[in-house]
Amino acid sequence: MFEGGHADGPLQRLAPGGDFRVVSLREHVLQWYCRSAPTDLGAPAEIRPMPDFVTRISAGMDRASEHLALALVPVLLALLRTDKIVAIASFDGGHLGFNLGLPLSVITVWQFVSVPNSGVAVYAGQPIEMLPFAVVTAPVLVVVQAAVTAGYFGSLRAALDDESRRFFEHSRQYFVPFLVLIAVPFLTVLPFALGIFGLGSLTGSIGAVALVLAIPALLGFLVAGYLFYATPYLVVLRGDGPIDAARRSYALAMDGGPYVSYAVGFALFVFLVSPFATGFVVNVPIVGVPVGVLGGAVIGLGANFATMRFVADLDPETSVERRWDDEAEETTD
Repeated sequence: MFEGGHADGPLQRLAPGGDFRVVSLREHVLQWYCRSAPTDLGAPAEIRPMPDFVTRISAGMDRASEHLALALVPVLLALLRTDKIVAIASFDGGHLGFNLGLPLSVITVWQFVSVPNSGVAVYAGQPIEMLPFAVVTAPVLVVVQAAVTAGYFGSLRAALDDESRRFFEHSRQYFVPFLVLIAVPFLTVLPFALGIFGLGSLTGSIGAVALVLAIPALLGFLVAGYLFYATPYLVVLRGDGPIDAARRSYALAMDGGPYVSYAVGFALFVFLVSPFATGFVVNVPIVGVPVGVLGGAVIGLGANFATMRFVADLDPETSVERRWDDEAEETTD
């Protein structure tokens, strides 16, 4: 019970008829809150820190094992990258390389494999060397990729709430936003690739000026990848259009914190896996390519699940009802 006051704060009687002690303002507020808080709210919830990257990836792999049918999407998209398959099949010699990457879209084996002499490839997977064939087929591939990616991400989001997968319904629902998300980078990269690398790819020679111009462009793409890697996840988590989702992703990136920590963790994850994946897929192609496509699809599915869960936990306005704590409690029960 509080009685009177003091220069340093209110006075509280330690016991009936006993001495007084000075209570700090902070303690005074906390005691007032505990007395006045509604009893039906129960005890204050424990504030838990966000799980680390390794924990999230492990949980994502567990989730992927429950939804293996979705791995068909990264398998399909990996097989559409015929430029990489041809480059590996035609390569003669040993090769070891490293990759860095972020979970910008459907993660396939090619995120983890450094392909030798793959040339310059446009976003949809057709190399510039195949002009004018690529100009005709690339729009078709963009549409196909948008359709399957929309169904894939919609199914990932549904799985977080243990809802049934409605792949084709999700594909129709999110097709337009994902068509924009895939077509815009494609249309951004294609003129640059045609203008700077097109002639060199056809003649077998790329000048020093082209390489100088390519370096800032590459840095620009890397920065854009960091700023907007959450965009496709926010499209299905919030039901936003691509512009609003990109704005929200940019805001999360500018806030830093867990967003940048996850990006660094994911990039290191790709970096550590890539030399083993590259050595196996490139140097033993007869076995490495089919096994890599299948294994990479499962790993990619787990990584996409982990990222979807992370973005859902990071953004309080997502439509997912189940939180990370709900899944963690079920796992420990």
